[in-house]
Amino acid sequence: MYERRKKPTLEQIRTLYHFDVPSLAMNAGVPTDSVYHALFLRPISRSDAEKIAAALGKHMNILLSLDQLAIVTWEDYLLLWIVRASANGSVGEYKEAIADEYYFVYAHDENHAVTLASEWLREHPHTPYHYFTAYPQGFQVGTMSIPGSQEEEVHG
Repeated sequence: MYERRKKPTLEQIRTLYHFDVPSLAMNAGVPTDSVYHALFLRPISRSDAEKIAAALGKHMNILLSLDQLAIVTWEDYLLLWIVRASANGSVGEYKEAIADEYYFVYAHDENHAVTLASEWLREHPHTPYHYFTAYPQGFQVGTMSIPGSQEEEVHG
């Protein structure tokens, strides 16, 4: 029976082929934070992940791609989007903000957020102005924490 091998993480590769994080970031042309995030399996952009894999492959003297590394990308995640529906279309003063209504969705991008929020927006015709804001850092409401991203569920 064939058992599928898991891809090694950047941290596992680092134990075998030592590399300096700032040097790898510089050679890849990405921010140092991107390499640290990749080390700790926190999401980064796919383009940064590809650059890191290429630079690491060069460091190891092999051809390396994302197919061979476990690097988490934002494309594998859904970001928190805050949808604001407003009655008057302006930010205005505090009293106008009371007329605003909010909805939260996890989506890949703004177009996906629009699609996911469309039914809710149809149910609120009294708020015809719509604003979509990505909030990947999440936020805190009292003791409740709203995460800025969630891993996309893959149904097989």
